[in-house]
Amino acid sequence: MKIFLPCALLIAGSGLMQGAIIESISLDLSPMHAGSILSGTFTLSDSPMVGDTAPALLSFSDPANYSPTALMATITIQGGTPSGFAVDFSPLTFTNLSGTVTPINTRDVSLMRFAFAQCASFPCTSGGGFQDRDPPVFRSTYTIAPVAAAAVPEPSYSLLVPILLTAFFFGRRLVRRSNTAN
Repeated sequence: MKIFLPCALLIAGSGLMQGAIIESISLDLSPMHAGSILSGTFTLSDSPMVGDTAPALLSFSDPANYSPTALMATITIQGGTPSGFAVDFSPLTFTNLSGTVTPINTRDVSLMRFAFAQCASFPCTSGGGFQDRDPPVFRSTYTIAPVAAAAVPEPSYSLLVPILLTAFFFGRRLVRRSNTAN
């Protein structure tokens, strides 16, 4: 019993460690401006589930062409078909400042997903499709991919430290009790 309680606490504590998966999302806006990209990152738990959401701050590669220059999006993990996950993003609305770029002559842009990026597991690299309005003014693609430095989930130690301290406290207490009994 002296050894069991501290060991059980240590094992339970290691099971509570949580990691995070950092993914990037990039929307190809080349139909409006050649080479233009709207991109950002979002963070998922180490074991994402259907219904999980994550905020993403998206910025334009050429901010002088758009207003506002950054957008907040919500990334949602949905059930994929036939299995796995589908990655969705909330509709995005902004202004194309030039509004005269051929072949798209539009100022007000409202992007929505029409084809999911599909993932069997995370981290994941996949692509999907989006369009400006319905019926579409233009269609293009978006991709998600792991952020290189964060492709391996990193643990969170917020719950582990109190459990370790508790294990050491009970371990020392049991050793002290054992020594006084002898």
